[in-house]
Amino acid sequence: MSGSILLDIALVLLLLTYGFSGYRQGLIQSVFSLVGFFAFAMFAVWQLPQMLARWPAVTDNDRTRILVLIVGVVGFGWLGQFLGSLLGAQIRRRVGQTSLRRADSVLGAIVVALAASLIVWFIGGALRTAGNPTLSRAMADSKVMQIVNTIVPEETGQVFASFRGFLSSQGFPQVFGGLAPEPITPVQDPDPAVARSQAIRAAGRSVVKVTTQSESCQRGQEGTGWVLTPGRIVTNAHVVAGADEVRVQGSDQTLRARVVIFDPRRDLAVLDVPGLLAPALQLGGDVTRGDSAAVPGFPLDGPYRVVSARVRAELDARGLDIYGRERVVREIYSLATVVQPGNSGGPLLDTDGRVVGVIFAKSLEDDMTGYALTLSEVKPVLDAAASAGAAVDTGACVAG
Repeated sequence: MSGSILLDIALVLLLLTYGFSGYRQGLIQSVFSLVGFFAFAMFAVWQLPQMLARWPAVTDNDRTRILVLIVGVVGFGWLGQFLGSLLGAQIRRRVGQTSLRRADSVLGAIVVALAASLIVWFIGGALRTAGNPTLSRAMADSKVMQIVNTIVPEETGQVFASFRGFLSSQGFPQVFGGLAPEPITPVQDPDPAVARSQAIRAAGRSVVKVTTQSESCQRGQEGTGWVLTPGRIVTNAHVVAGADEVRVQGSDQTLRARVVIFDPRRDLAVLDVPGLLAPALQLGGDVTRGDSAAVPGFPLDGPYRVVSARVRAELDARGLDIYGRERVVREIYSLATVVQPGNSGGPLLDTDGRVVGVIFAKSLEDDMTGYALTLSEVKPVLDAAASAGAAVDTGACVAG
């Protein structure tokens, strides 16, 4: 029996249990319980990320962060539910007519089951970002979760979006909104020879490591960048978000950089690096399903490494900005390759060593799937890079 079927069975039992509880409590008591639950839970959603941001020991560990936040929100919610239930029970005792009581019970079952669906959606979305592809895939394949995802209003998703963005693993933005399965198109395995080709090796001179420090974030960030024009580096916005100091490390020099473009919606940034000697990379054209490519970068803050890739598909991805607050639509490539933290902002290269995209995320469900922004998506930022001169604000920190 698959994980998604087991999950569906558990969720059906959970929703039935909540529905029965609502029937016993009735509408009046249930409403007061739910108001208490969501009032206290929303307070936790609003305050916990800000409180925990001061504790790097919690925020730097994905599993610890997710566990503490879920327990905190649900715990606060249960406290509010208990207090609301006590008040609702007092009021319900005054409903003496049997016919009114029966209607009150039926409506209570419906309301509590719907509210439980919202709780399931919230926790399911949080667990899906835990960095476990098996769990994420089970969540995505679950029929119950798919139904719940269609029931939850878009406005509700907006309310919880920034909180779920704080939960998000490894600082990557949410590529696809909701809980639907990622559209992972099967293709042949990448050709290992591509990563070793002369053209790809030559392009490596123009790929740099980007490191940042931030007092407000209480940590540093690492990523990859590539030379657009002499002295101008392209990377991801989530790599430099909240940064007080940015440095670029090339093959033989380390230099300070200024952020001159910061686009949290696309997840792009442009750095000005005076004195950088690395040559610019050439821009390529569109790539299509089955095309070979390469992903150079500095995964896991390690040394320079290149992995081969193959294009799965070009997609219009409806997701969230780097803070998990605003809905965005990005034109992206889905890639058969391994993307790790540290690859963020690196170029997607065609077999001639030309830039055809910018790496920005990895799949929640499949370790062999990563995502890159297409050249069409990044073109407005590239066009603005030449005239961008003044340093810009790098926004708030992101989880990661």
